[in-house]
Amino acid sequence: MKNKLMNGYITFCIYALIGWIYEVLWLWFVVPPRQFENRGVLFGPFLPIYGFGMLILLFCLKTFMPKKHELQNPLYMGISTSVLTTFFYTSFIEYTTPRIHNILEYLKSYGIGLLIANIIVFVIVYLIVNKTKNEKLKKFDTTIILIFILVWLITTTIEFISHFVIDNYFHKILWDYTKDFLNINGRVTWDASRNFALGGTLLLFGVQPKINNFLNSTKEKNKILITLIIGIPMLLDFIFHTFLKII
Repeated sequence: MKNKLMNGYITFCIYALIGWIYEVLWLWFVVPPRQFENRGVLFGPFLPIYGFGMLILLFCLKTFMPKKHELQNPLYMGISTSVLTTFFYTSFIEYTTPRIHNILEYLKSYGIGLLIANIIVFVIVYLIVNKTKNEKLKKFDTTIILIFILVWLITTTIEFISHFVIDNYFHKILWDYTKDFLNINGRVTWDASRNFALGGTLLLFGVQPKINNFLNSTKEKNKILITLIIGIPMLLDFIFHTFLKII
């Protein structure tokens, strides 16, 4: 039990740091006026929302990820083709017509086109898979695409709730998407949700296995040392900002 708690806390800290680095670099090099800004409500280089977010993803998807979902299955084929079609279609609309901010407005203007595109792509993929003799194609693992969908839904929900809590408790607006393409009350938007889905999926398949290997090969006494070195400053930082608010 103690070992699991330490593993979870170290994992939380790693992703909280990764999230802080991502947002700082994003503002520094992409978003005007392109300058350094210490993101979040803490003094240290941590964004807890990313740590909590990844722990939630790991918990929700731990039984789903090991399973293999073959493209030959009509359900997985339909989901996979629909997601990829919607992803590229909507991304294209975003860059050609960025003035659309409301989801209902988007569906009203482009919903029929999106539906037609989904049907065409599904039929093409269905015919290819059923006509081909290539067993590798038929048994293509679509798990990563299905994980991508779930990561998209979960991270968007987390971002929406986090914005609400930070806005109402800390009285800070850390992000505002009201002028962005396909946003919901300025709390979440297509562009950010897409990036989080891509990043979350990459972390789950690319980074998390390495973290697991590190944790499994690290002795318990070293984990305790790491937890104390990182945990005490972060805990004090959190207490000051959350309860005392003196920093």
